[in-house]
Formats: sequence, structure tokens, C-alpha cells
Amino acid sequence: MGFPGGVFAAAAWCLVVAAGALRSGGRPAGPSGTGLSQVELGLLRGGGRGAAQTGLVELYLAGAVEARFRQQVRRVEARLPPRGGSAVARAQYAALYRPLHPRRLHHHERVRGAIGETARRMERAGLLRSARRRWAVRGLLLPVFAAAPLEVVVAGRATAWMWLALLADVAAVKLGAGLRRTRRGTVLLARMRLGYAGVRAATERGDPGAVLLSVALFGAPALRAQLPRFTEEGGLLTRPPAEPMERSGRGGWHETPGGCGT
Repeated sequence: MGFPGGVFAAAAWCLVVAAGALRSGGRPAGPSGTGLSQVELGLLRGGGRGAAQTGLVELYLAGAVEARFRQQVRRVEARLPPRGGSAVARAQYAALYRPLHPRRLHHHERVRGAIGETARRMERAGLLRSARRRWAVRGLLLPVFAAAPLEVVVAGRATAWMWLALLADVAAVKLGAGLRRTRRGTVLLARMRLGYAGVRAATERGDPGAVLLSVALFGAPALRAQLPRFTEEGGLLTRPPAEPMERSGRGGWHETPGGCGT
């Protein structure tokens, strides 16, 4: 075992420990998280996409949006978003001045702004990590993956230090996964899922509020089981079709320049 290899492995583990301390550091502030809205729970569960899905379902259950052909959604002009609804849902409704696929709606500037503001509130509550902290952790973990190759180059053969450096790589990969949610946020989400497992049996007609909570907590399985038609026709779990769209055989709206087929 060469001395330089020991230095590389030790340095790798020091970076892993420092990244772990940074990842879990910071005092939570603000509310305890027990009063989170459904969109905030969707953000905690699935990031920005989870928040956008939940906000869109919020609008659908209020009758403010509906599915359209080619896996798009459009707003129902006669129905406004419910008072007291989430900022994300209101932003989505405002952005639907024309039919859109849910993924494209998610990337609309107005919607991204509402999701970002919601995320910042949850960061202050200690449930999500800030972008600055996530990039700092990534910056510390990146050099870890150079330790094992450097050991091989310096020693010229596999050594015990190389295996220790590879173990640091495994720890870095595990530590780097799920950087967005804090430990406090992960515990809260698990507790909410356990406490509200019964909402997965709710129906759209029987208890729409429970259906919305189910989507917020469980995501795709809840969408497929409890809102199968809207999920399928509205494209909630699919990728948007390639642009420009081909003109349909019957003639209809498509996303090529000009906007309407013959």
C-alpha cells in the first residue's frame, strides 16, 4: 500500500464527511410542515413536476380545466380557479391561454415562478434544501470520484486504498441522491403517507379533496388509479409529442406555424 494512495482515500472520505455535514446542516425555521397545502406536499414528493401535477389536478377537480385531444389540457373559460387555491394552480390557469401539454405548461415562465416561490417558502421551513447548498454538496463530492483512479496511477496496481476510495465513491453517490429534500422533509412525507394511506381509495365524485391529497402524496400511482381518464387524455404522465405535430386525418389544430389545419 503506497502512502499517496492512503492520502487520496483519506481525502475522499474527508470530502464525503464534509458533504454529509453540509447536506444535513442548517436549522429548520418557520412552520412545522404539518399544515402544508396539497401543492406543497406535491413539491415535497416530486419536486417541481410533482407540484405542477398537483396544481393541475386541483384545477381539474374544480372544473377549471379539462383534457383535450392530443394529450393536452385547456382551461374552461366559464369556470375560474377556486378562491383560496394555490398560487401554482392560478399560474397554470393563467398560462393556459391556448391548449398545452402538461410538461410544456410546467415549463411556462409564470408557472415556474410560482413553483420557485413555493419552494423558497419550504426551504425557509427546513423541508427543502436551497440550490446554493445543493451545489455546494455537489462541489465537495465531485473530486471524490478521482481518488480511486489516482491511486491506480500512482501505485500502478490495485491496492486496499483503492477499494477504500471506491467505497467513498459509493457513499458519494448515495449522499448525492435526493439532495432536494431534507431529512426533516423526508420524515414528514413518510409520516403523511402513512397517516393518510386511506385517501388512495377516494373517488373523484365521492371526495375530490381526498383525491387531490392522494395525488400530492403518491403521484403517478394515484393518478392512474383515481383519475385514469384525465391522466390518459390529458397527458399527465407522458412526454409531449414532437413539434411540429403532424396534421390529423380529420383536420384539426396542430402546433406548426399557422396554428390550424385545413
